[in-house]
Amino acid sequence: MQKIKRKNIYFDTVGCPKNEVDTLTMKNSIDERNFNFLNEPESAQVIVINTCSFIEEAASESIDRILELSEYKKKGSCKKLIVTGCLVERYSKDIKKELPEVDIFIGTGAFDKIYDAIKDESNNCLIHTPPNKKNLIQWYNNFSRNTSQITKTVYLRIAEGCSLHCTYCIIPELRGPYRSRPGEHILKEFQFYLDEGVKEIVLVAQDTAAYGLDLSPSYKLYKLLGQMAEIIEQKNISARIRVLYFNPQHIDNNLISVFNEYNVICSYIDLPIQHANDEILKRMGRPYRQDDLRRCIENMRSKIPDLVIRTTLLVGFPGENASHFQELLDFIHDIQFDHLGVFDYSDGDDLPSHNLSDHVSDIEKEERRHSIMTCQAEISYKRQQRFVGQVYEVLTEKESNDDPPLREGRTYFQAPEIDGITLLSGPPVPAGDFRKVRITSAMHYDLIGEVL
Repeated sequence: MQKIKRKNIYFDTVGCPKNEVDTLTMKNSIDERNFNFLNEPESAQVIVINTCSFIEEAASESIDRILELSEYKKKGSCKKLIVTGCLVERYSKDIKKELPEVDIFIGTGAFDKIYDAIKDESNNCLIHTPPNKKNLIQWYNNFSRNTSQITKTVYLRIAEGCSLHCTYCIIPELRGPYRSRPGEHILKEFQFYLDEGVKEIVLVAQDTAAYGLDLSPSYKLYKLLGQMAEIIEQKNISARIRVLYFNPQHIDNNLISVFNEYNVICSYIDLPIQHANDEILKRMGRPYRQDDLRRCIENMRSKIPDLVIRTTLLVGFPGENASHFQELLDFIHDIQFDHLGVFDYSDGDDLPSHNLSDHVSDIEKEERRHSIMTCQAEISYKRQQRFVGQVYEVLTEKESNDDPPLREGRTYFQAPEIDGITLLSGPPVPAGDFRKVRITSAMHYDLIGEVL
């Protein structure tokens, strides 16, 4: 292998936790090859930006970040700017011409080429590999993990791609069909994180509940979770497991039972339903209807004590009229989700939904999103009150910006970066530990608690 001079490198990520996993994997795949990883870009000789283009807002944020960091080629130490991820994959035909500031582009099917791109002295190229190949799964399984990159909360990818083909979503085109990682490789990575003292391991995929259905023989998520929980409990390790991104059609009683059986699995279900009107769900290409959602949620709540449910909605989809939207609002009132996020429909001429009739104006989208968030704020505040006076294990994290500063932490029902936090008063506690905390007050999204 060609030896290269030690360089400073900075990685930047735009997008969801799944993108964070890809960034960490890229960093780990080149860690032993003489690079210094920096937390800030000013002194970096190589800057890598991992992008998102799932919605227009994410694509705009990605482009803004590229242009911002490209300034370090003029005023800093940067000699090479590399852009990776979904933005490259989605706009591969035009991106080189539109972003001349960038030296190398790497699509979602070619993350494993990152080291070659960094060491190659030639610039201004695009590395694009069809994302339906198995090279990424092999890459996730085989790289050497770097202990210096490990934090107390980590994301563990259990599958790549998606096979649903919802009409509003570009992910299957960018990342290929759903491919589950073999269970033995996931468990090996899981054990590595436990050995390094990780306290919360968050499983992610486009649809975690579909894990293992494509394997032969099939190896479903409930079996994987049970094995993970057994490892923690048998070794008496202080850690917990969280799972994000369940599609409701793949939630069955076996999966529900494993949440009920093991305390180390957070009783937290992330259920991105998108909508509740049957006609809109059909136009979206979602494989369920409102009655299915009601049965699924009722079944989970009846069988998992203290269950907390998060959902994500999409408003302003083509064809959504006032009646459809009111039905969605009524559904939200009925179900009483604990956490809820809303996106405006983001159009693109490469989406099947682009060709649907009756597109909704941007103003109407914004008004509908605001209506839902106003409704949810009231729901969240009321539901938060049930936590007051209760004692929970809280994973302590960074200090807040309050004066005086309070330690921030998260309960089992607060996922990192997407839900609220718990502000901790009382004796100082180190970051990365579990502490018993009595909740003393509740706001719309955050809690305040006293360390016991």
